[in-house]
Amino acid sequence: MSKKVLTVIISLFLIFSSLTSSFAQTKKTPQLATEKAETIGKKDNKADNATAKNNGKVIVIDISRTNLENINNIKFLRKTLENNGSIALMNIRGDKGYDERRNYASMGSTARADIRDDILLNFTKATPDSKAIYKAATGQSPESINLQNINSIDLYNKSKGEYKSDMGFLGQTLKSNGKKVSVLGNSDYYDDMGKYVKNRDFCLAVMDSKGRIENGEVDNINKKDAQLPYGISTNYEKLLAETKKEYVDSNLLFINMGDTYRLDKYKPNLNEATYKKMKFSIYNKISKYLEDVFAMASKNDTIYVLGTFPSDLDYANNRRLSPVIRFDMSNKTTGLLKSATTRRNGVVANMDIGVDILNRFGIKNDEMFGRVMASVGNSNPTEYLKSEYKKIISISSIRMSIINIYVTVISVSWVIAVLALWKKNKLPEKHRDSILSVLKEMVKFGLIMPLAFLTAPILQPDSEVKIAIYIVLISFIYYFIGRKLFDKDDIKQIGFFSLMMILLITIDSIISTPMMMRNIMSYDPMIGARYYGIGNEYEGVTIGSAILGFAVLHEYKKIPKFATALLLLVILFTSAYPGMGANVGGAISECVAYLTFILLLYNVKFDLKKVILILCSAALLVIAFAVADIVLGTGSHLGNFVEQIKINGPLEIVYVFGRKIAMNVQLAQTTIWVNILLVGLFILAVGIYRPNKQFLELKEEHSIIYKGFLATIAGCLVTLIVNDSGIIAAATCSIYLLIPIIILMINKKKLGEKNVIR
Repeated sequence: MSKKVLTVIISLFLIFSSLTSSFAQTKKTPQLATEKAETIGKKDNKADNATAKNNGKVIVIDISRTNLENINNIKFLRKTLENNGSIALMNIRGDKGYDERRNYASMGSTARADIRDDILLNFTKATPDSKAIYKAATGQSPESINLQNINSIDLYNKSKGEYKSDMGFLGQTLKSNGKKVSVLGNSDYYDDMGKYVKNRDFCLAVMDSKGRIENGEVDNINKKDAQLPYGISTNYEKLLAETKKEYVDSNLLFINMGDTYRLDKYKPNLNEATYKKMKFSIYNKISKYLEDVFAMASKNDTIYVLGTFPSDLDYANNRRLSPVIRFDMSNKTTGLLKSATTRRNGVVANMDIGVDILNRFGIKNDEMFGRVMASVGNSNPTEYLKSEYKKIISISSIRMSIINIYVTVISVSWVIAVLALWKKNKLPEKHRDSILSVLKEMVKFGLIMPLAFLTAPILQPDSEVKIAIYIVLISFIYYFIGRKLFDKDDIKQIGFFSLMMILLITIDSIISTPMMMRNIMSYDPMIGARYYGIGNEYEGVTIGSAILGFAVLHEYKKIPKFATALLLLVILFTSAYPGMGANVGGAISECVAYLTFILLLYNVKFDLKKVILILCSAALLVIAFAVADIVLGTGSHLGNFVEQIKINGPLEIVYVFGRKIAMNVQLAQTTIWVNILLVGLFILAVGIYRPNKQFLELKEEHSIIYKGFLATIAGCLVTLIVNDSGIIAAATCSIYLLIPIIILMINKKKLGEKNVIR
């Protein structure tokens, strides 16, 4: 009967996958930006800052291509940060890539935005003719600065972008609440052909949803200067005068310091001495300008200084976080910025900028994915960030190299072990058992290394070499501990490694996942796909290690069945709870896998009703945690999902699952995990559900471990559809299926050796 039930599950899975993917692609054509209703937002009663309470103003100063180290080269910033200001590193990723356009647009959009890099963005001071053209093309009233092709830009983002975000929500929400926005400056330059290029991409951050900005000066703000790149310099005297003028008439003033951008673009043409001379000349001018702006600002104002985007050199060297500093002029304290988006001191997302600016005016817009940034006290925040950034860069730089080595080594060891078993009789009889024993020990490292990946961050490695060394050392320590405790009992060893794994994951989840945040098999804040909780790689590990570990305990009758059920529920809670593991896909797949395993332990016969009961339990679990997330206001991924359903209706569920399936299809073509591990999972599934003589013997000798295999495969199938990296999660889960099978088969094949349970 179980085979029939499995067939039904797989069939439903394939049908739902294809229908969901197809339906998601038939989403109706989005409205043009100028046809959509204007977003309004609402009052934010939780806005607890002097700017919101006392009708202060916000000034944003954009010093693009300036990194954390260069902040110290701007004298006024360095001195001011000693007594005031909260600082963080900002994820700059847009939709489908990294560039300044996507970054700026994402700051003011509902989510990450996607903008083609070859399309013209003509932010210029409006003339009577251009105003007439804009009104004729859009049917909207023009402002001082208008983006005439806003419809095509927004349509591309809505139709091609992964997140289908709405652009201009920061500017539009401010406008709808009576707040005036102004912009100053530009990053204009000459291209390689000598053509003058107008670069005012920063306007994307604060334009309204129709591509308009109420006031500002983006054209006549530069002057000729042969001593600076392209012979262009910001006219700081005029910029300061315009700043004072717009400050009086505006609520939000966004200023682009174009010289730092031009310097970085021009750097390949300069020798080191000339580059440094130009850089410090520019920084000195910016320092003086900042000093004047801070002197002008009221005590109720908030000033942001953004690095916005890294230099070309930093970007090439995988330094892809940019500095953000917030100065609350009424609060003279230093610290680090954090947000519910990242849950990490000193790291925020570009989407948080727009939401935080709204909060400074006592306004919020629930359609925007970002979160308000809070200040966390720190006596030396810049040095703290430098240290953390060094670790982040090291982990990010070596991450894929170690993962590739890990996957290659364990998969090759599997292939060699299987070939050795197949051609056992052709191995030298004298060394046959020794060869198989060595292969068996090699295979065990597939279970051990994820343990090492998770615990290596405890030693605080701050370089790529240290990370690699610590992982190797810790792997061997775990190996020898297992050998020492359970000598010559392979089943106990793999059970020990599995139980250690799930114990550490559970403890880490309870204490807000500090180890998960900093290990090489988890997420990367520079990629920004996930910032907290249990990562997709460890989602599969959580399923596989828990079931295998408890299955081994039951093989040895070391634990009552009710205790296993209770402990699995605890693991499920810590993995899924929004304030802990916060993995929605993991919650669903774990629920299915764990309930299946518990029912199999109690020898419950499966039928369609049981399958429906398990799936309903998973759905109820997600609903319960969604309610908890909303009530507690933790702002997790699940809470964001619920908000989008409230805004866009129930069909949002189908669109999201369609996007997840599309992502899995893409991963199936790119990730190293799928090339070997899912092939192994498929072979194992066929072997279990179409058992040959050897599998039947394993089933009889290790019936509970066999039941664990069935439950784990069920979890793998579910995670493929409910997680946007389900391919990866299923692959890591398959480690806990394939390795025990290989080890048990080797023990059966070794001459004169029986795998007897002690």
